[in-house]
Amino acid sequence: MAFVSGFSLGSRPGTARLSKHMRERPVRSGRCAVSMATPKFQPGKMPKEKVKLDPEEVFVDVAPTPFEILIPFISLPTIIGIIPFIAAVARQLWVRYKITSRRISVSSGFQGQNTVEIVYADVDRVRYVRRLLGESGDMVLELRDGAKLEMRAVPKFQKVYDYIMSKVDPDTRERSGFGQGKE
Repeated sequence: MAFVSGFSLGSRPGTARLSKHMRERPVRSGRCAVSMATPKFQPGKMPKEKVKLDPEEVFVDVAPTPFEILIPFISLPTIIGIIPFIAAVARQLWVRYKITSRRISVSSGFQGQNTVEIVYADVDRVRYVRRLLGESGDMVLELRDGAKLEMRAVPKFQKVYDYIMSKVDPDTRERSGFGQGKE
């Protein structure tokens, strides 16, 4: 038997021991016993319970409201109206808002290549502007790290806003003015 620095032979033949905190494991030829050792169960330290999360439920998965194309379409005969119309159509084709029970996800870019996901705990403040008599609206989510996520032409605005505000913490609701007659 060969002596390897860092561990000693175990009490049973063919085993090695690293220290008193490591349990005995069989020594295989050609391998170091150090990599095969695992810590012993320590009484008094209970293993952590695994937390089982509820399945993520999708509240809404939509594109921006199609009514945002209306005004640029009316101004299309003018040269000035071409650019806003193209931008509105591109946003309609390439942007998706997905709001779930755990996060807000905004996919944008050609074929949704760019995706931004935030969890509700990161939201510090919510600001908004209603459009089309409250049917849609623009929302800016200010995050705790100072970043901002802008969601333009969100359809079913009041339902989406109420859902998001039900998921954020009470301090965020207070900073956003939710429940104070401002919504």
